[in-house]
Amino acid sequence: MAINPNGVFMGTTMLQSHNTIGGARSVFVKLQGVKNDLVFPTHGGQLANPFKGKAKIFAGDLMEYRPDENGVHPSIYLLKTYKVKSQASTKVVIYKDGYKHIPFVGDVLMKAPDEIGGKGKAYAITAIDLDQDGNWELTFGTAIDSVSDGDILVEAEETGASKAMLVKRINCVAPCDYDCFYDPAANGSDFYGARYLMTPALIGTMIEAKMSPLPACVKNLNKCDIPGWFKVDGLAAPEGAVAAAAAQQGEIDDINDEIDLLFKSGATAPTTSTKGKVGSLYTVTASGSEALYVCTAVSSGATPTYTWTKMSPTT
Repeated sequence: MAINPNGVFMGTTMLQSHNTIGGARSVFVKLQGVKNDLVFPTHGGQLANPFKGKAKIFAGDLMEYRPDENGVHPSIYLLKTYKVKSQASTKVVIYKDGYKHIPFVGDVLMKAPDEIGGKGKAYAITAIDLDQDGNWELTFGTAIDSVSDGDILVEAEETGASKAMLVKRINCVAPCDYDCFYDPAANGSDFYGARYLMTPALIGTMIEAKMSPLPACVKNLNKCDIPGWFKVDGLAAPEGAVAAAAAQQGEIDDINDEIDLLFKSGATAPTTSTKGKVGSLYTVTASGSEALYVCTAVSSGATPTYTWTKMSPTT
């Protein structure tokens, strides 16, 4: 007879619990015809910053897909955002409704920096209460940077006076709601805690008003030119990469132009209109007329003239 090594109750078990984690709504723009939205990577990863208790990841929530240096074994980082109502020293009131991320004691938050991944004062929540309007009143052990109505709080890497935002880039999005019902694993050796594995979409276009609150540093990364829509495209070139590549190409072109001025050649001898700079070399390549010239002077003015001095015939 096989013995079940697990606990057994030879009857009916009734169990109930109660919690509020938020509602659901349609957030994605319904595009018609040929489209390339909700594209998924080959495999997903483990959520690296789960909520500390029962909460909800909403469809359209932005995330970072962060593989290792070899491009494999990704971790998923959720962009948790909290919209500020007011601040009084170490107490910050954030808006609460059925479509907001739930804060927890121990969360390390900061005012959203000017640039994604930037730094600021980041400290842990020590207490959470409800104000008279039913919003969350967060108490921090140490005051964070000054915030006011409409500012956004985000998660930080660790506590300190100048610490970095946890999410470093926005390159994926939650394709649907994820209900997080279980207490997460505290660390890699926690046997009992939950581990949330998921595969986010690399491309998605959402109605911004239906998304979780977005700080300005994230809005600046919007890939969509349609007002009121927000697009994330993890397969596109990183923000600024195109401009950086163009600038680099411009520098290369400048170097090539400089080389063209310094080392010139032709079938006939250079004239006073043959462009160069002092020290430029000019080689006459015609058979039987080979010679080497150097530019010894350039006149000033809108139409400069160039003086070329013959150094020696080539052999």
